[in-house]
Order: sequence, then structure tokens, then C-alpha cells
Amino acid sequence: MRYSITTKTTIIFAIAFSVVCLLFFTFVSIQSDKAMEKLYEKQVSTINYLLGLYEKGNPPQNLRRYFSNFGFEYVEDETLALDVIKKGESIFKKRTPIGEVQSLSYKKELYLQIQNPSFGILLESHENKNVNDPLLFGFLFISILLISMYISVLKSLLPLRRLSKDIRQFASGNIDMSLYKDSEMDSQDEISNVAREFDNAIAKIRELIRSRQLFLRAIMHELKTPIGKGRIVSEMIDNQTQKDRLIAIFERLDLLINEFSKIEQLLSKSYALDYKECHISLIVEQVSDMLMLDKFSEKVNVDIVDDAILSVDFSLFCLALKNLIDNALKYATDHCASVSCYNDRLVVSNRGTPLTYNIEHYLEAFVRGSSNEIKEAKAGLGLGLYIINQICIMHKFKLDYEYSDQKHNFIIYFGGVA
Repeated sequence: MRYSITTKTTIIFAIAFSVVCLLFFTFVSIQSDKAMEKLYEKQVSTINYLLGLYEKGNPPQNLRRYFSNFGFEYVEDETLALDVIKKGESIFKKRTPIGEVQSLSYKKELYLQIQNPSFGILLESHENKNVNDPLLFGFLFISILLISMYISVLKSLLPLRRLSKDIRQFASGNIDMSLYKDSEMDSQDEISNVAREFDNAIAKIRELIRSRQLFLRAIMHELKTPIGKGRIVSEMIDNQTQKDRLIAIFERLDLLINEFSKIEQLLSKSYALDYKECHISLIVEQVSDMLMLDKFSEKVNVDIVDDAILSVDFSLFCLALKNLIDNALKYATDHCASVSCYNDRLVVSNRGTPLTYNIEHYLEAFVRGSSNEIKEAKAGLGLGLYIINQICIMHKFKLDYEYSDQKHNFIIYFGGVA
């Protein structure tokens, strides 16, 4: 079972405080018992000494002063005296020449009573009243110390919640945030140091992301200009065949730049999906235009068994399917691929040799397979399957793979599960 640091800290301090309380009450009980035993022995010795004086015929002239010398005082409060006599528990009782002597315990105090026909006195000692004061002061000191430490630790841990929240915001794409304000940077505790290091790391990551975005956008902007000029110049060519070829090339370049822009947004986690409902047949038709193959129907066999309606980001899902078919054509031994569409899945197949590694290896970014696999296809960045898988994850689809009958089958399950 997992608990937060705050909960664990609270449990530790609660256990520590409970142990302190237990030790305090244990020591108080032991100290009180010892004090009562000591007072009892004092009462016995006081009475024995008094009896010795009577036996020697030298009784004290003033009993109040005699008992005062031993630390005993008369109980002046009549109400208390009556309660002690009536409700007190007798510890010992003895008949002596001076009368009946007994020790009474009442409310954790010990009283000495002497009763004879001529007088009756009730004595008390104040020695036990402050016997536990040192323990009480120690308990209060340790309790205040523990509570202060607990509050101090909790205050130190409080920034962790904000730190965790800020890190989640940064991970969700808010790169312009700052973990700590300047006024909070003066603290030198470990959590503040961690926050400062995260803030420095975020600043560096932010600069890297912005420089990468600026670099890519500058390249795409610079490429747009010659493509636009080339597109205009191609319209001036008289030969229709050459003209069509040049126009197709420049349109292909423009399409690739737009794809690079989407890929850049996808990799930087800054792309927001624009869901639209569309038929699979419309998606396949758009993909055939994006591939710009001379003889699409001869190279790609499309079998739409069920023309299902999908709720997808049209341009992004077309990009995924286009990359999946393009990848199948590149690595196919016969340079052909097939697309089968059903209500719950879409399958792209091509003939080829088994993969060298597990499919999870090829779903990583910038993975291009073994040297033999690279020779069978054109050079690339190794982002094809990674982008396809990321787009499927964004749509809550599942990309699966199986190899059977010397054919690679890449399956996109629309329900997210096989």
C-alpha cells in the first residue's frame, strides 16, 4: 500500500508522540508509587519514634511541632478531613499506647490518622505534590519540540505539492511556466534546491524546443519560396508532359512540407485533434492522392469490406495511413501492398521477410531496422511506425502487428483493443 510523504511523516510523528506519552505516564506511575512507598515508610518511622518517646516517658510537649519536624501538617480543612476518613482506603491500622493509628489513601495522597479518647488528628505531607513536576516539564518540552519539528517538516513538504503540480503542467505542454518565483528562490532547503534545478532544466528545454521549432519553421519557410517560384515557372513550360511532371513534383514537395509541419507539432506534443466523422473510403481516397503514385490501383489493392464511419482528425489520420501504406510499399518484396477495411479494424499488408527484431523495437523513434532491411527500402529517418503509433494512441486506437504466410500485417483496431 502506497502512502504520501506527508502521511508517512504524520504516522512517524504520531508514533513518536505516542511513545513519549506512554513513557511519561509509565514514569509518572513509577515515580508516584515510589513516592507513596517512601511516604508510607516515613509515616511508620514517625509513629515508631513517637512511641519510643512515650515508652521512655519523654513525650513531645507540642505534637504539631513534632510532626512538622518530620514534614507532616495538620489537615485544617474539615470537609477534606471528613472525606478522607469516610472514603479513604486504609493502608495499615494499628493500636498503640497513644491510640489507634492508621494510614489512609485518598485521591493518590497518603494521610496519617491518630485517634484516641482524648484527641483525634489527621496529618498530611506535601512532599508528594510536586514529585512529578520535573517529568511534566520534560514531557511538555519534548512534546513542544516534536510538534514544532512536525510543523516545520510539513511546511518544508508543502512546496512538493506545488512542485508536482507545476511539473505536470510542464509535461502537458505548458513550457512557458516557471516553477518558483524570484522571491521563493532564497530558501536553501533541499526541496527548494530541487525546484531550482527543475526550473533551470525547464528553461534549457524551453530554449531547445523554441530553437528547434524556429529552425524547422525557418527551413519550411525558406523551402516554400523556391517551391512557389518553381510552381509558377512550371506553368510557363510548353511541353504538357514535362509541365505536368514538374507541377506534380512541386505539389509533392509542398505536401511533404505540410506533413513535416504536422510531424513537428506531433513530436512536440502541441497538436490538438480536430475530430470529424468520415467514411474509411474517403480516407483511403485522400491517401491515394497524398501518395501521388502513377498507378495506385496496381500497386495498392484496396478492399473495403465495410465502409465504417470513423471519428478522427481527418488530415492526421490520413497522414498515418499514408505512412503505413508507404512503409509497406518500401519494404514489400513485390513492391505492392493491400488495404482491407472492416467495421472494427483496418489492415495494411505486404509481402516480405520476417522482421529482425520484435515490433516494439520498430515503434521507437529514429529506428530503421537492420542493415538488410535498410537495403530493401529507401533511406529515411526511421520515424514512420513511430508517428503511426503516436497518431493511433492520440485517437485511442491500437496498432497491432502479425506475420503470417510470408506477409506483414499491420492492423489498426478502432476500438483500441484487439
